[in-house]
Amino acid sequence: MAVRTPFNRRRSNSKPGAKSQGETRASIDQSAEPRLPHERDESSDSQKSPPRADMQQAAKDIKAGLVDTDRGPPADSAYKKLKGDAQ
Repeated sequence: MAVRTPFNRRRSNSKPGAKSQGETRASIDQSAEPRLPHERDESSDSQKSPPRADMQQAAKDIKAGLVDTDRGPPADSAYKKLKGDAQ
């Protein structure tokens, strides 16, 4: 059976009227508490990160008209060709 925390024990540390933008701030008995693992993983502020350099380069390459060099499609066609020859 799951144990439930009463709503009156969970308070936000944010100031009244301030925009929280989905940031979780746990507080029990007026003292700050660290976030639980699921609160860290799912909070909107944990998702903030600058774009990765390799992703920026990929976007530039696509805009420049470069072709994707993924080996998936050639490998799939080779597999289908070999599989078809075996039957």
